[in-house]
Amino acid sequence: MLSPTVYTNSVQPIATPGDAYRALPRVSNSDLTRLKEEHLGYWSVPSARFIGEKTKVFGRAFHQHLLEPESIGTVIQQLLPDMVDSSDQPGLDGLSLAQAEQLAALMRTIKQDTFCHRYLRMSERERIVLSTDPVTSVACKARLDMIYTSPKRRNALVIDVKTTSARTQAQFLESCYTYDYDRQAAFYVDSLRNADNQEWASTRQFRFVFIGVMKQRPHRLFAVDATSIPGFIDYGRKKYRFWLRKWREEQESTVLSAPAWSMTA
Repeated sequence: MLSPTVYTNSVQPIATPGDAYRALPRVSNSDLTRLKEEHLGYWSVPSARFIGEKTKVFGRAFHQHLLEPESIGTVIQQLLPDMVDSSDQPGLDGLSLAQAEQLAALMRTIKQDTFCHRYLRMSERERIVLSTDPVTSVACKARLDMIYTSPKRRNALVIDVKTTSARTQAQFLESCYTYDYDRQAAFYVDSLRNADNQEWASTRQFRFVFIGVMKQRPHRLFAVDATSIPGFIDYGRKKYRFWLRKWREEQESTVLSAPAWSMTA
Protein backbone atom coordinates (compact mmCIF):
# COMPACT_ATOMS: atom_id res chain seq x y z
CA MET A 1 0.00 0.00 0.00
CA LEU A 2 1.23 3.50 -0.81
CA SER A 3 2.26 5.62 2.13
CA PRO A 4 4.08 8.94 2.61
CA THR A 5 7.85 8.87 3.08
CA VAL A 6 8.78 8.89 6.76
CA TYR A 7 12.30 9.56 8.03
CA THR A 8 13.39 8.04 11.33
CA ASN A 9 15.83 9.53 13.80
CA SER A 10 18.53 6.96 13.05
CA VAL A 11 20.06 8.06 9.75
CA GLN A 12 18.93 11.41 8.38
CA PRO A 13 19.68 12.23 4.73
CA ILE A 14 20.84 15.72 3.83
CA ALA A 15 17.70 17.81 3.47
CA THR A 16 16.94 19.40 0.12
CA PRO A 17 13.86 21.31 -1.16
CA GLY A 18 12.89 18.11 -2.99
CA ASP A 19 13.08 16.12 0.25
CA ALA A 20 10.85 18.63 2.01
CA TYR A 21 8.29 18.39 -0.79
CA ARG A 22 8.30 14.58 -0.81
CA ALA A 23 7.90 14.51 2.98
CA LEU A 24 4.65 16.49 2.85
CA PRO A 25 1.86 14.07 3.94
CA ARG A 26 -0.18 14.70 0.80
CA VAL A 27 -0.79 12.83 -2.45
CA SER A 28 1.07 13.82 -5.62
CA ASN A 29 0.58 12.77 -9.22
CA SER A 30 3.72 10.62 -8.88
CA ASP A 31 2.13 8.86 -5.90
CA LEU A 32 -0.84 7.99 -8.13
CA THR A 33 1.56 6.51 -10.70
CA ARG A 34 3.09 4.28 -8.02
CA LEU A 35 -0.38 3.28 -6.77
CA LYS A 36 -1.39 2.36 -10.32
CA GLU A 37 1.74 0.24 -10.69
CA GLU A 38 0.97 -1.59 -7.44
CA HIS A 39 -2.58 -2.38 -8.52
CA LEU A 40 -2.04 -3.19 -12.20
CA GLY A 41 1.46 -4.60 -12.07
CA TYR A 42 4.67 -2.82 -12.93
CA TRP A 43 4.70 -4.45 -16.38
CA SER A 44 1.34 -2.92 -17.37
CA VAL A 45 2.47 0.70 -17.55
CA PRO A 46 5.74 2.47 -18.42
CA SER A 47 7.41 2.51 -15.03
CA ALA A 48 10.15 4.66 -13.55
CA ARG A 49 11.31 1.52 -11.74
CA PHE A 50 12.73 0.20 -14.99
CA ILE A 51 14.51 3.40 -16.04
CA GLY A 52 18.28 3.01 -15.92
CA GLU A 53 20.26 4.96 -13.32
CA LYS A 54 22.12 6.94 -16.00
CA THR A 55 18.79 8.06 -17.48
CA LYS A 56 17.51 9.10 -14.04
CA VAL A 57 20.68 11.08 -13.33
CA PHE A 58 20.39 12.79 -16.71
CA GLY A 59 16.73 13.66 -16.09
CA ARG A 60 17.50 15.18 -12.70
CA ALA A 61 20.39 17.19 -14.13
CA PHE A 62 18.21 18.38 -17.01
CA HIS A 63 15.50 19.77 -14.73
CA GLN A 64 18.03 21.26 -12.33
CA HIS A 65 19.86 23.14 -15.06
CA LEU A 66 16.63 24.31 -16.68
CA LEU A 67 14.62 25.26 -13.60
CA GLU A 68 17.25 25.88 -10.91
CA PRO A 69 20.22 27.34 -12.79
CA GLU A 70 21.15 29.50 -9.82
CA SER A 71 22.23 26.31 -8.02
CA ILE A 72 24.59 25.40 -10.83
CA GLY A 73 26.45 28.62 -11.67
CA THR A 74 28.44 28.62 -14.88
CA VAL A 75 29.92 25.16 -14.57
CA ILE A 76 28.59 24.06 -17.98
CA GLN A 77 30.39 26.91 -19.70
CA GLN A 78 33.55 26.09 -17.79
CA LEU A 79 33.34 22.43 -18.75
CA LEU A 80 32.35 22.70 -22.42
CA PRO A 81 35.79 23.49 -23.89
CA ASP A 82 37.23 20.25 -22.51
CA MET A 83 34.42 17.93 -23.64
CA VAL A 84 35.02 15.01 -25.97
CA ASP A 85 32.06 13.22 -27.64
CA SER A 86 33.33 9.71 -27.07
CA SER A 87 34.54 10.24 -23.51
CA ASP A 88 33.10 8.15 -20.71
CA GLN A 89 34.91 9.97 -17.95
CA PRO A 90 32.75 11.39 -15.17
CA GLY A 91 31.81 15.02 -15.62
CA LEU A 92 29.06 17.35 -14.54
CA ASP A 93 26.68 16.13 -11.79
CA GLY A 94 27.74 12.50 -12.22
CA LEU A 95 27.18 12.61 -15.98
CA SER A 96 29.72 11.40 -18.48
CA LEU A 97 31.27 14.18 -20.53
CA ALA A 98 29.23 13.03 -23.53
CA GLN A 99 26.03 13.31 -21.48
CA ALA A 100 27.08 16.75 -20.23
CA GLU A 101 27.58 17.89 -23.81
CA GLN A 102 24.15 16.50 -24.71
CA LEU A 103 22.66 18.36 -21.75
CA ALA A 104 24.26 21.62 -22.86
CA ALA A 105 22.83 21.12 -26.37
CA LEU A 106 19.32 20.63 -24.96
CA MET A 107 19.67 23.78 -22.85
CA ARG A 108 20.72 25.79 -25.90
CA THR A 109 17.77 24.44 -27.92
CA ILE A 110 15.25 25.41 -25.26
CA LYS A 111 16.70 28.82 -24.49
CA GLN A 112 16.93 29.76 -28.18
CA ASP A 113 13.20 29.12 -28.59
CA THR A 114 11.25 32.39 -28.29
CA PHE A 115 8.30 30.89 -26.35
CA CYS A 116 10.49 28.94 -23.90
CA HIS A 117 12.91 31.82 -23.39
CA ARG A 118 10.07 34.20 -22.59
CA TYR A 119 8.37 32.01 -20.01
CA LEU A 120 11.61 30.81 -18.42
CA ARG A 121 12.20 34.48 -17.69
CA MET A 122 8.65 35.42 -16.62
CA SER A 123 7.40 32.30 -14.79
CA GLU A 124 7.66 31.02 -11.26
CA ARG A 125 9.67 27.82 -11.34
CA GLU A 126 9.23 24.68 -9.24
CA ARG A 127 6.14 26.22 -7.61
CA ILE A 128 4.55 23.99 -4.96
CA VAL A 129 0.74 24.09 -4.81
CA LEU A 130 -1.23 22.52 -1.95
CA SER A 131 -4.88 21.70 -2.58
CA THR A 132 -7.79 19.53 -1.47
CA ASP A 133 -9.74 17.61 -4.08
CA PRO A 134 -13.40 18.62 -3.62
CA VAL A 135 -14.76 15.25 -4.79
CA THR A 136 -12.64 12.84 -2.72
CA SER A 137 -11.55 15.28 0.04
CA VAL A 138 -7.97 14.00 -0.36
CA ALA A 139 -5.17 16.47 0.45
CA CYS A 140 -2.97 16.85 -2.63
CA LYS A 141 0.31 18.48 -3.62
CA ALA A 142 1.83 19.43 -6.96
CA ARG A 143 5.19 20.89 -7.97
CA LEU A 144 4.93 22.78 -11.25
CA ASP A 145 7.90 23.23 -13.58
CA MET A 146 6.76 26.71 -14.59
CA ILE A 147 3.65 28.77 -14.00
CA TYR A 148 2.91 32.24 -15.31
CA THR A 149 -0.06 34.12 -13.86
CA SER A 150 -1.20 37.30 -15.63
CA PRO A 151 -0.93 40.56 -13.66
CA LYS A 152 -4.67 40.71 -12.95
CA ARG A 153 -4.65 36.94 -12.23
CA ARG A 154 -7.29 36.22 -14.85
CA ASN A 155 -5.13 33.78 -16.80
CA ALA A 156 -2.66 31.12 -15.73
CA LEU A 157 -0.27 29.19 -17.95
CA VAL A 158 1.44 26.02 -16.72
CA ILE A 159 4.40 24.68 -18.70
CA ASP A 160 5.87 21.23 -18.15
CA VAL A 161 9.09 20.28 -19.94
CA LYS A 162 9.85 16.68 -20.90
CA THR A 163 12.81 15.06 -22.57
CA THR A 164 11.54 12.66 -25.21
CA SER A 165 12.67 9.97 -27.62
CA ALA A 166 9.87 10.98 -30.01
CA ARG A 167 11.07 12.13 -33.41
CA THR A 168 7.81 13.69 -34.63
CA GLN A 169 5.00 15.80 -33.21
CA ALA A 170 2.61 12.84 -33.62
CA GLN A 171 4.91 10.55 -31.64
CA PHE A 172 5.22 13.08 -28.82
CA LEU A 173 1.43 13.47 -28.67
CA GLU A 174 1.08 9.69 -28.49
CA SER A 175 3.55 9.60 -25.58
CA CYS A 176 1.31 12.08 -23.72
CA TYR A 177 -1.33 9.35 -23.54
CA THR A 178 1.12 6.48 -22.99
CA TYR A 179 2.71 8.13 -19.95
CA ASP A 180 -0.53 9.48 -18.40
CA TYR A 181 0.34 13.10 -19.14
CA ASP A 182 -3.40 13.75 -19.47
CA ARG A 183 -3.76 12.77 -15.81
CA GLN A 184 -0.86 15.02 -14.85
CA ALA A 185 -2.28 18.01 -16.72
CA ALA A 186 -5.72 17.59 -15.14
CA PHE A 187 -4.22 17.05 -11.67
CA TYR A 188 -2.11 20.21 -11.93
CA VAL A 189 -4.84 22.43 -13.39
CA ASP A 190 -7.32 21.31 -10.74
CA SER A 191 -4.68 21.82 -8.04
CA LEU A 192 -4.62 25.49 -9.02
CA ARG A 193 -8.41 25.71 -9.12
CA ASN A 194 -8.71 24.11 -5.68
CA ALA A 195 -5.59 25.58 -4.05
CA ASP A 196 -5.92 25.74 -0.28
CA ASN A 197 -4.83 29.40 -0.25
CA GLN A 198 -7.36 30.24 -3.02
CA GLU A 199 -4.60 32.09 -4.89
CA TRP A 200 -6.16 31.34 -8.29
CA ALA A 201 -9.82 31.59 -7.20
CA SER A 202 -10.49 34.52 -9.55
CA THR A 203 -8.57 33.05 -12.50
CA ARG A 204 -10.83 32.56 -15.51
CA GLN A 205 -8.64 30.59 -17.87
CA PHE A 206 -6.07 27.87 -17.22
CA ARG A 207 -3.74 26.69 -19.97
CA PHE A 208 -1.38 23.72 -19.75
CA VAL A 209 1.39 23.21 -22.32
CA PHE A 210 3.80 20.29 -22.55
CA ILE A 211 7.14 21.06 -24.18
CA GLY A 212 9.03 18.02 -25.43
CA VAL A 213 12.72 18.33 -26.28
CA MET A 214 14.12 15.54 -28.42
CA LYS A 215 17.07 13.88 -26.69
CA GLN A 216 18.69 12.90 -29.97
CA ARG A 217 19.99 15.30 -32.56
CA PRO A 218 18.71 17.61 -33.99
CA HIS A 219 17.05 18.20 -30.57
CA ARG A 220 13.77 19.45 -31.99
CA LEU A 221 11.09 20.92 -29.75
CA PHE A 222 7.47 19.74 -29.70
CA ALA A 223 4.57 21.52 -28.05
CA VAL A 224 1.21 20.09 -26.96
CA ASP A 225 -1.43 22.46 -25.58
CA ALA A 226 -3.22 19.95 -23.36
CA THR A 227 -6.12 22.30 -22.63
CA SER A 228 -6.93 22.72 -26.33
CA ILE A 229 -7.36 18.99 -27.06
CA PRO A 230 -11.03 17.98 -26.75
CA GLY A 231 -11.54 15.58 -23.85
CA PHE A 232 -7.85 15.47 -22.84
CA ILE A 233 -8.23 17.19 -19.46
CA ASP A 234 -11.65 15.61 -18.76
CA TYR A 235 -10.28 12.10 -19.33
CA GLY A 236 -7.22 12.85 -17.22
CA ARG A 237 -9.49 14.11 -14.43
CA LYS A 238 -11.45 10.83 -14.43
CA LYS A 239 -8.18 8.93 -14.19
CA TYR A 240 -6.69 10.85 -11.29
CA ARG A 241 -9.95 10.82 -9.30
CA PHE A 242 -10.26 7.06 -9.81
CA TRP A 243 -6.84 6.61 -8.21
CA LEU A 244 -7.52 9.17 -5.48
CA ARG A 245 -10.56 7.11 -4.50
CA LYS A 246 -8.39 3.98 -4.44
CA TRP A 247 -5.86 5.76 -2.25
CA ARG A 248 -8.59 6.96 0.14
CA GLU A 249 -10.11 3.46 0.32
CA GLU A 250 -6.74 1.99 1.24
CA GLN A 251 -6.19 4.61 3.95
CA GLU A 252 -9.64 3.97 5.42
CA SER A 253 -9.11 0.22 5.23
CA THR A 254 -5.83 0.54 7.11
CA VAL A 255 -7.46 2.53 9.92
CA LEU A 256 -10.36 0.07 10.25
CA SER A 257 -8.10 -2.98 10.29
CA ALA A 258 -5.60 -1.57 12.80
CA PRO A 259 -5.71 -3.29 16.25
CA ALA A 260 -7.39 -1.29 19.00
CA TRP A 261 -4.20 -1.06 21.06
CA SER A 262 -2.34 0.67 18.21
CA MET A 263 -4.99 3.40 18.04
CA THR A 264 -4.82 4.14 21.76
CA ALA A 265 -1.06 3.86 22.21
